[in-house]
Parts: sequence; C-alpha cells; structure tokens
Amino acid sequence: MFSKMKVFVSVFLFALVSAEDGGPAKVDEQFRKHNIVPQLISEAPKDVLEIVYPENIKASLGNELTPTQVKSQPQLYWTAEPEVKYTVVMEDPDAANSTGFLHWLVVNIPGSALTSGQVKAEYVGSGPPKGTGLHRYIFYVYKQSGDIEFTEPFTSKSSAGERLHFTSAKFAAKYNMGSPIAGNFYEAQYDDYVPILHSQFKKAPPPSTTVISVPEYITISTPTLKGRSLDLHNESLEQDAATTGASITTEPIPPYFVYICDISTSINYVTLVSVYTLLRATLLPLWSIFT
Repeated sequence: MFSKMKVFVSVFLFALVSAEDGGPAKVDEQFRKHNIVPQLISEAPKDVLEIVYPENIKASLGNELTPTQVKSQPQLYWTAEPEVKYTVVMEDPDAANSTGFLHWLVVNIPGSALTSGQVKAEYVGSGPPKGTGLHRYIFYVYKQSGDIEFTEPFTSKSSAGERLHFTSAKFAAKYNMGSPIAGNFYEAQYDDYVPILHSQFKKAPPPSTTVISVPEYITISTPTLKGRSLDLHNESLEQDAATTGASITTEPIPPYFVYICDISTSINYVTLVSVYTLLRATLLPLWSIFT
C-alpha cells in the first residue's frame, strides 16, 4: 500500500511539473534551444524531471540559478515504475574546456526511491570558474534493464579528479541504457560561493621525488686524489633503494670531475651523472696524455 501511495505521489508531482513546464514539446524545445540536443544527446527526454532545492528553489528548463542556491543536494521527482531500476546523472558539459564534469551519479535506484540507490559520485553543486560565463547543469534519469554492476569507483564530494572528462551519453552507452526518460537543467555562473566549493576538493598529491626511474641506482665516489676526496653518495638515494629494493653501485671517477663538482654541490644528481658520462667520453683521452 505504501509503495502504491509513493508512486501515486510521484506521478501527481510529475503531472504538476509537466503542466508547469509545458510537457514533452517544451522539453524538446528548450533542450534544442540550449544545444543539449544534438550536442550532448540525440533526442530530448519525454518527461520533465522535477528538481527542488532548499527553500523551494526549482530548476526549470534553463532558468538561471546561483551556485549558492544549489549548494545542497536537491530532491528529485519523476514518473517511476516501482519494480524498475533507474540511474540519475548530473553533469556540466561546459567545464574543463568542454570535456565534461560529473556532479552527481546515483545508480540502481528502485523506483523513485532516490535515497535507496547506490551513490557512485556524491553530489557537488555548481562551481563555474570566474569569467567563464553561464554553464549548463543537466540532470538525466535513465531506465535500467535490471540491476547493473557499475564498474565506476565511488567518488566522494572532496574528490574532483575522477569527475573530469565525463559525458552522460558515453556512460549510458557503456551500460546500454538508451536515451534518458526524464531530464531538466538550469544555468549558473560564478558567485562568491564558488571558491568555498573548490576548497573542499583535496589537493593533488605532490609529484614523485624519485631521482631515477630505472631499477638500478648509481652513486659515484673516489676514495683519494692527492689528499682530496669526493663523495657523491646521497642518503635519499639510499633510502629509496631500501624502499624499492634497488641496488646501489659505485664507480671511481677521474680527478678532473672533482673540480667541476666543487663548483656547486647542489647540482641535481642525475645532472652530475650525465655530465660525468659526457666528460669521461670526451676528456679522458686528453687526461691520459698529461698523466
């Protein structure tokens, strides 16, 4: 009884929003006007997806909202069959040089019970960078043929990297879900909330500090040279070798290299190896003449 009542409520709400937004003809018109069809999908959905943010703020086929207004996850309403599974996608096709950005992804939703679906990407609101104008934020509902094993990893609201280069059309094609059965969208541009949103994303890890990427590490040293000594052994290399299991070898060098290295001890280790190899090949014959 409860399930039937829930479906009835969803259908009733859908009927209200369809009447308000003009039905399938209006959906097709606005999706084409904003170049969602055919740029992103081949045909517009037949039904309007109702999107309601806090304080009863609604998306309405291309109306302009602010990032501040859409920072919280909205409620969604669409015509749903209780025994069918659905997927909800929210994307920004105008982000990152038009490569797409995934804002929200919920899969295997039973009927219209959005909160019972499997969240693959947590909701993040609109964050168009300053000076990039209006972005389109599009919601789609796809009908699944049944339970699907989605291979995409879970993406938290603090993670941005996995959201880049996303397009709903390719995603739907991957799982044979066809065209969206319902949809809606709004537009937004930069406001003061955007820096706050961007700050929630984790910073990318620093690049690797491995000195040499080949398995074998090399240190160069010479024990004595007329009372002088040179040791290029590097403690960080020793630590890296201990971590990776790489081997450390030593090789004597001629005295002319001592004076070059004395110029600066801060030269990059790889540079020292390269310079030494070049000098040994070109100057060693000359050195042998004078010794």
